[in-house]
Amino acid sequence: MRAKLKTFGVPLLFILAFVGALFFQQLQQVKEQPHPDWSRSIPFDFTSEERPLAFNGEEGLFLASKGSVTGFTFNEAMEVTNEKTIDTSVTRGKPFWTDGNKVIQMKDDQLISTENGKTNVLAEQVTGISTASDSVYYWNMDTLFMLNPTDTAAKEIHRFTEEILDVYIGKEGHAIVQVRQDDTHAQLYYLDAAEGITGNPLAVVDTATNHHMKGLSFMVKNDQLTILYNDEMRTQGTLSYKIMKLQTAMDSIGDSLLKPEPVEFTNEVSSYKLQSPRSVQFTSLNGEDYILFTSESHRVGDDNAVSLYAAPFENASNFNAAPIGTTKHFTYSPVQISEQSIAWLDYGGDYYELFGASQNEQVIANSVEWTKRSVKEAVNDTVLMLFSSLITVLVSFYWVLPSLFVLILLYMFKPNVFEKEGIIWVEYASIILFMAMPFTFIGKAMGDFFYFAAPDYLTFSGSEYVLLLLISVLAALLWKWGRDRDWGSFGGAFYFMGIYILLYVTLIGPYVFNLF
Repeated sequence: MRAKLKTFGVPLLFILAFVGALFFQQLQQVKEQPHPDWSRSIPFDFTSEERPLAFNGEEGLFLASKGSVTGFTFNEAMEVTNEKTIDTSVTRGKPFWTDGNKVIQMKDDQLISTENGKTNVLAEQVTGISTASDSVYYWNMDTLFMLNPTDTAAKEIHRFTEEILDVYIGKEGHAIVQVRQDDTHAQLYYLDAAEGITGNPLAVVDTATNHHMKGLSFMVKNDQLTILYNDEMRTQGTLSYKIMKLQTAMDSIGDSLLKPEPVEFTNEVSSYKLQSPRSVQFTSLNGEDYILFTSESHRVGDDNAVSLYAAPFENASNFNAAPIGTTKHFTYSPVQISEQSIAWLDYGGDYYELFGASQNEQVIANSVEWTKRSVKEAVNDTVLMLFSSLITVLVSFYWVLPSLFVLILLYMFKPNVFEKEGIIWVEYASIILFMAMPFTFIGKAMGDFFYFAAPDYLTFSGSEYVLLLLISVLAALLWKWGRDRDWGSFGGAFYFMGIYILLYVTLIGPYVFNLF
């Protein structure tokens, strides 16, 4: 028993120590902010199996799902100060407006208002609706109307020559109107809330099934109109996304059709280009203009996640964006709930959950404290990274082949060599040959992901060679200490190789492959 403990127990202690170091690192990471200016993601007590419709009004954030509307009011510390449920079913996929009592929505082909269980029909033959905190637009084919949500008074705004497809509302009721041009294209018009449609169409966008605009946001600053829209394309069954920009002076709207240009974002934390940005919208944080959008995550374990980012807006086509969420799944419906705070829905495959993040100092301090949820997350991340290191085990098997080949050849042609007692030169030679093999792989193993994911004590200059030498020395000491004298050269050599591989996959392996 003592011999087995010496042979297997001591190496196991080192392996467990490396696993413990990995877990400790994950414990530290679940306390890390996504960016120094932002808190970690804060979960709220709201989940839904169906995707909720979100409306951010003056009275709070409202989420419609499961036949009712749930409203939340937050304070500066992102605490829910009031939660209210309105027992009204909202048409799925259609925008709605509410002040916490009255709900205005489109149902079938009618525009209706529901309050205290009573429903009033506001308009017939309605083909579309768009809402904002202080504005409601609806339309009947080619005719656009504006509704005052307070007194439900409506007025006709404009008649187009073709069908209205959508209306995107900005500040003070100004809007961009999307009007059908043909089966695969639409025209964009600028609507001034006071003066009506301004000039001719300012741009033409795609509306084909496999290539179309999906969502738009705009802002006017320094007499300059800037439009950002989501461009979605499907090629051979694969979806791709990008954000396009249109820009013109206000007094030049409609003079000529604007040509869109792509906008690119770089994660300022990882310095990597963000792929497939989408869900773009302009917002204001602490009085500064920002672009809020979602894109593929760059954090450990988030390879298939879509996370939330914010980039300071400037007159450019390339932006540095800060990650502002630590959720690990798909981010939907981001909305600004205060000058410092954002909320969104996170979808993990089974249900949607409401989260938020803030630049408030107190919120940041509270969010980096350990909780049962964060410790559980650290355990899950540790298990996932250990599982990814199994791929490293499979890759490392080819390191064994040269030594095995040499041992077999010597055993076949010079079997007398193995008859000597003790540790013979054949065993030393096979071990040295094995130790040289990881150097052929280390360049690929310690790539960009390794230096992004691994802790600082593994990523110093020259660490790839220092770590291999450290593992070699440690494996040699454990081999010398634990090798059974009754073993032959084959057993002794493979004992060393086994220790080396296990040390390698627990110290370096979790950061080599990102499978998640």
